[in-house]
Amino acid sequence: MRIVVNTVSVKKRSGGAYQIALNFLRATLRPVDGVEWVYWTSADVDAAVGDLFEVVRGKRYFVFPTQPDFLHSYRHVKAAIHALEEQLRPDVVYSISSPCYISFRTPEVMRFANAWVTNPTKNAWAALSLRQKVRMSFYCIAQRRLLGRARYVITQTETVRKGILRVTHLPPSHVGVVPNVLPQAFQELDATPATRIQGEYDVACVAAPVPHKNLRIIPRVLRELSGIMPQARFRFHVTIPSEHPLWAMMKKELGTYGLEGSVVNHGYCTQRQLAAIYRACQFCFLPSHLETFSASSLEGMYFGLFIVATDYEFNHDVIGPAGLYFSPTDAADAACRIADIAQSPALQETLSLRMKKQLSCFSDYQKSFESTVAYLKSVGRHEI
Repeated sequence: MRIVVNTVSVKKRSGGAYQIALNFLRATLRPVDGVEWVYWTSADVDAAVGDLFEVVRGKRYFVFPTQPDFLHSYRHVKAAIHALEEQLRPDVVYSISSPCYISFRTPEVMRFANAWVTNPTKNAWAALSLRQKVRMSFYCIAQRRLLGRARYVITQTETVRKGILRVTHLPPSHVGVVPNVLPQAFQELDATPATRIQGEYDVACVAAPVPHKNLRIIPRVLRELSGIMPQARFRFHVTIPSEHPLWAMMKKELGTYGLEGSVVNHGYCTQRQLAAIYRACQFCFLPSHLETFSASSLEGMYFGLFIVATDYEFNHDVIGPAGLYFSPTDAADAACRIADIAQSPALQETLSLRMKKQLSCFSDYQKSFESTVAYLKSVGRHEI
């Protein structure tokens, strides 16, 4: 069976899709029974893994300008890919970032992971400015239209699967779920906690400074914590670019509460730098109003951090009983959940045991890869 791994629309800055594409391509280097891999690769992805495919470059590995690039190379890339499709006659096209804005005659399996389209929340929309709401509305209309062309889809959680079925009306067997896993790079890093000082608590809040991540709640959570546990010292660790307006607003608000220095901003971090932050912390705070599958929750569990997250279905899908949940817009509720853990060794022990069990469901990349390949094979054999 000939399977195309299509990453032409995967950009370096497309977050999780970029890492998922790199991991999947590397995994295909090991022989898979009954599968011949073909690669249609974006320039961004090629820059990271192209040297691994030199022996098949131009034969089964083809590189294109990263798409969509409507005003420049899009038409040329579309024509070239259609010519390759006609020449190679693949059985399946697996598009890791979808929609890729190119249609195929070959059965396509879209990997779709856009929560704005499948399971948006009222609070996520409320976090946007009027201009952002208008832009997001048009974007979601376009995404739904393109997703409506899908015949087969792979996604990461049952919550998103239900959203895809609602949008597309596909038969349930045509939408598969393959959960995300803890990145291999983190599993190879030291997770030993750094030295802790009694009465001091460090909280990791690793997220991009976009409105739906709800980072603006942090100063208010710190204010509430100072009232609940006045003798303790809490520090939140964030990864916001120093020039971003959110960081200036956050510092100003902290100043009004007399909590200067209670948030440490590390800016953009590599995986090793993130690991150092996690090792220094005891808590992982996840205030987001919208996610498909947050890798931060897996990373937090791997480093043994007690998780406090917004009470949404997408968080329960991944964290399960291994964390505590708070009402998404209620800073006092979030502070109470953090304080509950900080003040209860028994609860800490219970959560630690639950985290180890929960993390075991998301630690085997090879199993995830094999599940994806099995689904692609089923499509190629017309079994679903």
